[in-house]
Formats: sequence, C-alpha cells, structure tokens
Amino acid sequence: MKPVPFEQLPDEELVLLARNDRGAMETLVKRYTDAVWHQVRQFRGASEPDDLAQEGFLGLISAVCRYDSMRGVPFSAYAGKCITNSIVSALRRCRNLPLPVGTYDVPPLSQMQDKALPPDSVVQSRAQAAAMFCAMVNRLSRREYQVCILIYGGASYAQTAQQLGISVKSVDNALQRARRKLHAEGIVQ
Repeated sequence: MKPVPFEQLPDEELVLLARNDRGAMETLVKRYTDAVWHQVRQFRGASEPDDLAQEGFLGLISAVCRYDSMRGVPFSAYAGKCITNSIVSALRRCRNLPLPVGTYDVPPLSQMQDKALPPDSVVQSRAQAAAMFCAMVNRLSRREYQVCILIYGGASYAQTAQQLGISVKSVDNALQRARRKLHAEGIVQ
C-alpha cells in the first residue's frame, strides 16, 4: 500500500507526525502560513511584521507540541489561539503593555484574506516566510530539531531530557548548536 502524502492528511494526523518528522512539520507550516500572516496584520503598526511572524511561527510550533485531540478542539482553532497568544506575548515583552487577548474572534482559515495589500506582495511575503521557516527546520540535525520543538513548545530542559532519554547538558548543547547554526544563516538574531 502506497503511503498518503502529507498534503492529503488532516491536521490532527499531521500534528502527530510533525512531532518527529520534518516533512510533516514543513507541510503544517505551509498550511498555516496564511493564518500566521493574518494574525500579524491584526497588529499592524505595533511592531515589525517579520518579527511578529516569527513569533507566530513559534506559536504554531508550540501548538504542534501541546495539541491534545482528546479535548475535542480542532487543531485549526487551537493553533489560531496559540499563534495569536505568542504574538501578543511578544508585544507585551517588548512594550510592557497589557494588550487584550481574545477580544475578537478568529475566522476560519478558509475565510482569511487581506484586501488591503496587493495580491502579489501578500503571496511573496507568505512564500518568503514559509521558505524561511522550512529552511530553518532543514538546517538542524534530528536531535537539534527534536530539542527545539520541545523547548519552543514550552517544555523545560529536564522534561526535554527525560522525553528524549538524554542528559540536561545534552539538551543545552543541542539547543546552543541549533542557535549558532540559525544565527550563522541569518535566520535568527
């Protein structure tokens, strides 16, 4: 029997695979790039759009790591909330402002459009963001990828070490290597 391509899998199955498979994560990132940029546009003028998008993608990673289908919430709703909360948290850290969370409803992904930007620029910025994130994921070793997914998903060093069956020092080393690689590529500051 031929395996089903990632693009044809529903979100909930793809999330389970993305925790250990880069290809599945890339597919989810591409699928949710529009959602991230939609949330970034909600905070137009509050900060640099690319910085907010990066925070949104970290929120997406967090959603992948923490999603529990047993709670009965669709992944798209959970991811949308995680993306928004990550952006809002970043703005709070930068400006120390009490920004409201959840003051507006997030429309379904199929209804997300931005008519204020020319279509060419929207497509180009979305494609660049997706390419940047996919490149970031592809530059890391499997261990570095696993550590980053868990740490950015909210796990502590000890929890990450326990889950991966390695020492806390190995977790720290893998995270530092990943940061150096990504910094050298100009992907993170």
